[in-house]
Amino acid sequence: MNARETKAGAASEFGQYRLRGRQSEVTALRACLAALSRGRGATVLIQGSPGIGKTRMLAEARHMAEEAGLRVIHGGGDPDAQTIPFGALLGALHTGGERILPAQAVQAAPATSSGRYWLLQELQEYLERAALAAPLVIAIDDLQWCDEGTLLALRTLPQRLSPHPLAWILAARTGPLTPDARATISALNLPGGHLLTLAPLAGKAVAAMTGDLLAATPDRGILELAQQAEGRPLLINELINGVLDEGAVTVADGVARLTHRRLPLRFHASVQHRLEQVSPAARKAAQIASVLGRTVSLDQLAELTGESAVALLEPLDELLMADLLTESDGALVFSHDLIREAIQAALPATLRKALRRQAVDLRLAQGIPVVRIAADLAETAEPGDGAAVGLLRQAARDLAIVTPSAAVEMSRRAIELSALDPMRQAGLIAESLPLFTRTGRVGEALALAETALRRPLPVDVEAGIRLGLALVAGQQSFTEAVRHSRAGIALPGLPPRTRAPLMSLLAFNLALIDAEEIAEAEGLLPEALATADQAADLASRATLLGVSSIVAEHRLDVHRALDLAGQAVAASRDARRTDVLWLPGVWKSLLLSMLGRVEEALAQADDGVRRARHHGQADQLRLWCMARCRIYLDAGRLGDARAEAEAVLAMSDELGPGNFDDITARYVLGRVALNTGDPEELARGEEFAASIMRVEAGQIRRAGAWLAAQVAAEGGDHARAMELTTEAAGSYHRPASALSCPADPADEVALVRLALRAGDRSRAVLVTEFAETRHRLNADIPIFAATALHARALVDGDDALLDRAVELYGDIPRPLVLAAALEDTGTVGHLDTALRLYEQAEAEHDATRVRDRLKGLGERRSRAVSGRPTAGWDSLTASELQIIRLVAGGATNKQVADRLYLSPHTVSTHLWHAFTKLGVSSRVELTRLVLEHEATCHN
Repeated sequence: MNARETKAGAASEFGQYRLRGRQSEVTALRACLAALSRGRGATVLIQGSPGIGKTRMLAEARHMAEEAGLRVIHGGGDPDAQTIPFGALLGALHTGGERILPAQAVQAAPATSSGRYWLLQELQEYLERAALAAPLVIAIDDLQWCDEGTLLALRTLPQRLSPHPLAWILAARTGPLTPDARATISALNLPGGHLLTLAPLAGKAVAAMTGDLLAATPDRGILELAQQAEGRPLLINELINGVLDEGAVTVADGVARLTHRRLPLRFHASVQHRLEQVSPAARKAAQIASVLGRTVSLDQLAELTGESAVALLEPLDELLMADLLTESDGALVFSHDLIREAIQAALPATLRKALRRQAVDLRLAQGIPVVRIAADLAETAEPGDGAAVGLLRQAARDLAIVTPSAAVEMSRRAIELSALDPMRQAGLIAESLPLFTRTGRVGEALALAETALRRPLPVDVEAGIRLGLALVAGQQSFTEAVRHSRAGIALPGLPPRTRAPLMSLLAFNLALIDAEEIAEAEGLLPEALATADQAADLASRATLLGVSSIVAEHRLDVHRALDLAGQAVAASRDARRTDVLWLPGVWKSLLLSMLGRVEEALAQADDGVRRARHHGQADQLRLWCMARCRIYLDAGRLGDARAEAEAVLAMSDELGPGNFDDITARYVLGRVALNTGDPEELARGEEFAASIMRVEAGQIRRAGAWLAAQVAAEGGDHARAMELTTEAAGSYHRPASALSCPADPADEVALVRLALRAGDRSRAVLVTEFAETRHRLNADIPIFAATALHARALVDGDDALLDRAVELYGDIPRPLVLAAALEDTGTVGHLDTALRLYEQAEAEHDATRVRDRLKGLGERRSRAVSGRPTAGWDSLTASELQIIRLVAGGATNKQVADRLYLSPHTVSTHLWHAFTKLGVSSRVELTRLVLEHEATCHN
């Protein structure tokens, strides 16, 4: 009896039958789902080659979750929808019975980097709420085809939401992946057992699956045929269905036998064989549909085939019966992406390209946004196609913020296609430079620009390229940025609106190099400000006023520096554009902190955070968080400084590199590690210092040198430390504290101390004289008086001066600076006070050093008695306590951030540190611990 006629083998829909040969993977998934039911989240990645059964495995996971009573939502990447920002994730969250997002929420893709940042926060908020209500499983297939927004979400949200009862089960192909897909898989940070790599099925599993497909016991011939599929479930399915379709199998007494032997059909041949069994109209429809994409649009198919939609119904029904197409959520889709790829690959290349371009034109005519079809347009356009160049340029602009890597591809292709029009090509290059830079393609950006500059260009085009080059070069070399700015300014007939940003960029980069360049910037400022006023360019004016403040601070005229910073703040507030090179208000708050006015500085930073959150300005929020991490360091709030710095770096994962803010955050983390002695953080700080010391001269390099010097000194290598301080202090005899910060006067005392330990008294004297000069020029600023006295006391060994410095420090809210001065006295009473201050700040490395000194004096101090423990409830900082109490009360991270005027990332980092101290890993455990603690306290 023919197997098809018995319907015993009519299965053939892949995935309909029992899963075979995956017992260990199923066990791992079942364990994760059981833990999820108990409130513990997880992330699982299923990887394997095409056709190995990833989608089937994902379906099994969804089935197990539903059987366990867990809520499940699912979606997947689409090779034809990779330019739709957050499309894969939003599609999953907006659909299905377990809708997570309200129908009206997050309908449109964000148009700016800030929009993308806030969208991620909104998605996190909805997912938190859903997980707090009940455990949730999110299954995402085809990660390799997910859009950049979804990949960004998958790089960040699983980690941030890991304390919640939320399981992410993802599937991805092995083999070549895009950089974003590789970065996402790397960032998942999967623990053991959470990476499931599917191997080919073993012999017994192949036999079992073959029997399932046939609903009978396969004979030896069929098993030999099935073994030719190399253990790939999809190919096994195709081979068995191929022989069933050909009537080559009979079933008798429950045994399936081959009626005639033939070579096994490979996958592509199997697909072509199925195509040959349908009518010519159905075959044509399948071939054209393969060019249109994964989902088949009936209207577009009708237009390209020249048939009416009604006439296509019968051919499409044939394709459904042949299992080439299937229905999903009311739409027609190819039953597997490999089937679509096989059909498309069989078309002649010229025909395939012509059909794809025809499909592009059709979809454009139907009003489909160009970003949806930009990839097909880029591949099918020919050089000299001006319309295609214009459309790709538009697509690049639309994609630049939310899908920057795709935008780069569009820009690159537009530049290639415009090779026959050099002037237009140069304009495209000028426009694309910031985009290439933002996506880490600095080398390519520079090469493109240099190529364009080899030919004569209109002044406005060359000026645009020079401006772009200066912005690009400033990320790596202030000197190169200066060179390109100068070249741009030298162009004849430059209008003020173009000249003003070039001059502001020149002055800004000059101010970040060294003494001679700062003098040049100072001389440039009057003309540059006049040009900015002539152009009514408030953004350039704000930048130039900020540079004026930097110059004044370097000239030790601190009051004027504060006044100019205030003027820059006012100008930036009135600017219509957002291209001020850095936020003047941040500089002003850091100036205040440097002057010892820490509370005032922190109040300004807190206000900046509130305003940035209120107006949805994510880039400004990051800058203010950077300022706050530095101010917290000055205030001796090391836990808060570390949390805020980590938040800045986390924000950069979503917003792109932050340059100044990232550098300052890493510098702060290195400084915190020096105080706490955290070996991992200290290693990160040392690595950071080494990396920025590879940069050319300037404040970036000086900041790295100073951090590296302190690390070397802590390791006892005083000679190396002094070598590094020579570079760190430059011609000012003071170290650079970080690129975006004014120099910290307390660092000069540290440099004096280090020089004396290294036996370099002359260097210590030079630094002391510098501190005394600054004090004379600013006699009314207490911290300058205190640091000058402190430095002189160390140089001269004058205990009376040191006592006077300690007295002055007592009125300045810089507890770690005061503790260091107390430690310098060496008296038991002062050492005890220093120990208390260090312990209050969680500066365990410093505290240990003081305990050792006290022990040497015959005084023992127990850490358990005198200080804060490293674990348990009493180890929590005030910020951590405040946050975990709100979280235990059911608040989401966003709700906590709103209430405390923090960034959501700051809440997350505080929460993680609290989890570590309390030894918990989920909100369920945290809530139970908080309730138990509160009950004990009340009793």
